Order: sequence, then C-alpha cells, then structure tokens
Amino acid sequence: MHILETPRLILRPPSHSDELLLHGLHSDPFVVNAIRDGVYPTIEQSKGELLQFINHWQQNRFGLWMVFVKDEGQASKFAGYCGLICGSTYLPEDPNNAEIVTCLHLASSGKGIAVEAGRAVVQFAFETLKLEKVTSFVREKNTRSLLKNLKIGFFYVEDVFFKTGTRRRLEISPITAVNADNLLVYDYIDPET
Repeated sequence: MHILETPRLILRPPSHSDELLLHGLHSDPFVVNAIRDGVYPTIEQSKGELLQFINHWQQNRFGLWMVFVKDEGQASKFAGYCGLICGSTYLPEDPNNAEIVTCLHLASSGKGIAVEAGRAVVQFAFETLKLEKVTSFVREKNTRSLLKNLKIGFFYVEDVFFKTGTRRRLEISPITAVNADNLLVYDYIDPET
C-alpha cells in the first residue's frame, strides 16, 4: 500500500479507525444530495462501506485513499476520498482499467482539492500500476465533477444508460493525463494491523 503526497494533500489508504470520518462524509447533506440520491446512511452502512474500501486494497493493491489537507506538512483536515476501484456497478473487472471515484465534503469542494488528488491518483495509476486507462462515470448534471475530470486530462467517450440514470463516460490515458505537481509516493503500513 502507498501514501501519495502533493504540495497541499496527503492521501493514505483507509483504516478501521476511519469509520467516523467516512460516516461524517457520507452524512454531509452536500454528499447525500450529490451522490447518495438523498439517502442518509446508517453507521452500519458506513462501517460496511469502509470494510469494502479496506478489502479492495487488500485484493487489488490499490483503492480509495482518504484525502487530508496538510497543515505544516502533516495530515490535518479530512477532505474526503479519491481513488481507484475495479469491478464497480458501471465498469466490469478489467486488469488494465479502473474507475476513479472522488467524494469530498462541501467545505472542501471548489478549492482545487479534487483536481490535485485526482491528478495524483491518475499519475499513480499509470506510473506505478501501469494501467492502460482510467475511466470515470459522471452524472450528466454534475458539472463540478465533469470540469474536475477535464482538468485532470479525461476526455468524453459516450453517454451510458443505467437503471439509476445516464452517466457520462470519460477516459484518460497516459498521453492525456495532467501529472500532479511534485508527487511523492511512500510505502504505507497500517498501524492497526
């Protein structure tokens, strides 16, 4: 497992101690309305999702990173998560492709955090994991996410229709990716294991 560090952010793999952070994020009204279809999670649902995040890391050597804004070089303020998943609702498992997922608190939105984290994640995907492409599925009305993905280097592929609604399918390759500024990658060992 790896920690990613950019000039403003520290991205680290999730641990069991993150359960309240994740529940707080998924209970943020901004998040509930933007990606949870207006449904607030129970603490048990948040615990279950955190366990899925951790299991994904153990099975795939990558996953969703917990994103923290730095203060004096240390992880200080939890902003949300950003990372890669495979075998999601929208994307069948493919060892050469993963889906980027980002979820931030309202207080962290609109400050370039999602772009900075996304660039780090995509750069890691291509340089460390040697993936051929990364995919993103965005609700057609989610202009924030669409703009964020364009700033990272994603390009529009097609509209895809699912039971839950239409999603814009975007992809990025090593050629179109905009690298993170001064990305540092460290090995991470979870202190709880």
